[in-house]
Amino acid sequence: MQDLDVVKPARLRIAAFLDPAFSRPLQPAPNKMTAAFDPESLSMKQENAFESRQGLSTSGARSTFHASKSRQLTVKLSFVGIDFGRYGLGNALQSRREDVADQLSLFERLCHRINGSSHEPAYVRLNWFHGGLRSTFEARLKSHDVSYELFDQKGKPLLANITATFVEAVHPKKNRARARLSSPDLSHRHLVLAGESLPMLCQRYYGSTDAYLQIASFNQLDDLRELRPGQELLFPPLAAQEEVL
Repeated sequence: MQDLDVVKPARLRIAAFLDPAFSRPLQPAPNKMTAAFDPESLSMKQENAFESRQGLSTSGARSTFHASKSRQLTVKLSFVGIDFGRYGLGNALQSRREDVADQLSLFERLCHRINGSSHEPAYVRLNWFHGGLRSTFEARLKSHDVSYELFDQKGKPLLANITATFVEAVHPKKNRARARLSSPDLSHRHLVLAGESLPMLCQRYYGSTDAYLQIASFNQLDDLRELRPGQELLFPPLAAQEEVL
């Protein structure tokens, strides 16, 4: 009998550090873990802060730009403690099942718990592969919700999901280097996350939404309203892409 094709779920790796430079791994070991995640659940939130000042006897407030807030990444993680058999989800996740309670405890220690040495929660580096591309997000955990989906006869959890929101935490030196690399004179390759739109991405890479129709044409997009999570887009220098068009 021919084996059934089982699609392996996407995997997200979490590594915890004590410092914003991500140079001092959390102690004691382990300081990292891997969990299955739903690529469709990945979403990125970006927000600008404005100061609304309104004079007396006026009909509208003036919105003065204050700052761009840190990006927030939300993702749904799954922790499985049961083997569903040769063709089931269990073998696709990993050959040896770990205790769900232990996995949840490790997640709490890496991401949420206040450390005795630093007196604050750890910094975490998230890495994942999707669509053949590797993505990295350096952040700290803002919030997480745990839902238990399955228990054994003794009440032991066998399946749990965590919906976690991480706030980007980039070291100032790296942030300055990133600002230089975000120049519209450079080409950029972007992996789409849930909730992102083409105008939003054009604003990020070019500082304006004006070029979104040209970028849609450059990437041969059929639907301008809805981007597909995991879709790869190219953002070339504006002058170069205008020549191509």
